[in-house]
Amino acid sequence: MGRIPERVIDEILDKADIESVVGHYVSFTKRSGSNLKGLCPFHSEKTPSFNVNTQKNIYKCFGCGKGGNAINFIMNIESLSYPEAVKFLGARYGVDVPEEDTDFREAGIKQHKDRVRKLLADAEAFYIDEFRNSPDAAAARSYAEGRQLDKATCEKFGIGYSPAEWGVLKSYLAKKGYTEDEMKDSGLFTTSKDGDKIFELFRGRLMFPIKDAFGNTIAFGGRNLGKELPKYINSPDSAVYKKQDNLYAYNIAKKERSKNLIVVEGYMDVIAMHKAGFSNTVAALGTAFTDSQLRLCARTGNCEEVVFFFDSDAAGQNAALRAIQMMIKYLRRMSGMALIIKIAKVPGGKDPDEFIRQNGSEAFAKVVDSALSVSEYLARRAYNDNVDENEKLDRSRYLNDICLYGSWTDDEIARDIIASEASKKLDMRIEVITNRMAGLAANDREREAMMEARGLGRMKEGELEARRKTSSNEMPQGYYDSQVPPPEYAGSAPDVNEVNDADSKAAEQAGISQDEIADPMQISLMAHALSLNELLCDKNVIDKEDIVRAGDFKCENLKKMIKEYYEIYTVGQGVSIARFIDVMSRYVLNGRPAEDVILESMTQCDKYSDSKVLRDMYLAILYKVRLESIRDREEALVRKLTVTEGDERDKIMSDLKKIDLYKKKIKDKESKL
Repeated sequence: MGRIPERVIDEILDKADIESVVGHYVSFTKRSGSNLKGLCPFHSEKTPSFNVNTQKNIYKCFGCGKGGNAINFIMNIESLSYPEAVKFLGARYGVDVPEEDTDFREAGIKQHKDRVRKLLADAEAFYIDEFRNSPDAAAARSYAEGRQLDKATCEKFGIGYSPAEWGVLKSYLAKKGYTEDEMKDSGLFTTSKDGDKIFELFRGRLMFPIKDAFGNTIAFGGRNLGKELPKYINSPDSAVYKKQDNLYAYNIAKKERSKNLIVVEGYMDVIAMHKAGFSNTVAALGTAFTDSQLRLCARTGNCEEVVFFFDSDAAGQNAALRAIQMMIKYLRRMSGMALIIKIAKVPGGKDPDEFIRQNGSEAFAKVVDSALSVSEYLARRAYNDNVDENEKLDRSRYLNDICLYGSWTDDEIARDIIASEASKKLDMRIEVITNRMAGLAANDREREAMMEARGLGRMKEGELEARRKTSSNEMPQGYYDSQVPPPEYAGSAPDVNEVNDADSKAAEQAGISQDEIADPMQISLMAHALSLNELLCDKNVIDKEDIVRAGDFKCENLKKMIKEYYEIYTVGQGVSIARFIDVMSRYVLNGRPAEDVILESMTQCDKYSDSKVLRDMYLAILYKVRLESIRDREEALVRKLTVTEGDERDKIMSDLKKIDLYKKKIKDKESKL
């Protein structure tokens, strides 16, 4: 796998302090020295178990087990790959991440995606030219004129037209040198059942290019010009596009740096609102609003408030409830994300485009200003859904709805607002309603936690399998050449590469690779060595022969990790734990991510406030591990001695004497601790 230069990783981890990075998403409830605590954003919990260590620049949740550095956190919270997370932090903290050090496979993937993006840009230019100049686009131009899309607006949004005739776009792109594979991966074509032919997805439609945050065209939406259905067709997910991670016109809206962002349903609504002066407007892309899109809203300049307009029909209002529930749940996790959600409704059941054309932008500004808070919207919604034209309230259904909506939030003030209004309408004590809400909430959190546990389990299994494949690959020659090579044992070094048969069978039954089997003592040794860090190779603190080495571990993955540790070790400085997490994140220990196992063990070392105590604990563990290894080797040689004669027997006797001397030396050191 291609590697981002280590100097870049180091600079990002140095600038992207963990408190700042995590603080965008998590509100810390307790601070003790260099340790911060808050509710975990990765799983449901009532008691904070999520910890941040500002000294080590790492985080760890003792509830779900996730832990790592700033890069790992962004990977998990933003659902990004490692290079994407590095670029994300690089952009936020002003670190340039060069496009280099990629292998042939990665270079090929990047080149293919670049070609697809160029193809989409060329397709956009083709559609625009057709819209402006083709006689066949007369109906499209007429439609645009009827919707008051002037020339400037069409140019701003790249409005185009897709010819109704089959094969026109395909022929155009082929002449430009694009292959059918590139066309297939663009989202502009569909494939025949046998997979032999491709056909244009968009034909005879008004075209709306969809752009990413940087203004690159990544997909399209197409509106019919007649009565045929569906009215709109949207690009499917492709090599460069995921609809759940993007918003229409986001590239324009983010430049406004407005304190509020308006989210509407369709392309034409967005365009109408931009024309009316509301350039802080975006639209979801033919999908239920997602947490990824909400994250995008939160990253929009100075955005503090998001105002949603949902269609007034049943489908739109049901979508509103789903979106509200998702957003409440997400913001409960992202306790550090101070984002206000409001719901607005266009009077008379109209969409924003129609309302603005009939009433003007000033009237619409009042509609935006009158948007309801989530609690207000839910309270009104529960009542309006259960009252008939004669103002008769279905008390039973209303009680069920209001209690359900109130159970979605942990905000006691919001819950009291909802319950207070309901108590008046039902002539019922507010405590009865809030207690029922709390009961529903508890059941919901329990179900949520169970589903998350299953999801995390499946996700972790996939991640572990990928790690096992990666860590089993042979490293390049010279990769482990260390500037601080740990010393060999004096005399005959014990052979500790054999794995206990019982451990091997147990691991096999549990589906665990032998390479990852590590007993608690070995794990503790690694944790104490990492905690000593810059003191580990300080001759004034640790004798040279007492520096831990790969041969001290039976576990193959621990061997590899300690070798990589010395690869990046700097005398006098050691290795940043946040940096070494990048190494650990490629390995598995006892069926778990290596960094989770090691970080848990390192918390025990945090209890030692005195470095001398930490050193003595490290040495005690090291000596115990080495004595155990020596005994294993000694027993093996004694067994071999009983069936050996001649010169080989003499050599075994000599080895046993050396081992005995070394054993006495270690015991002597051990006695002085």
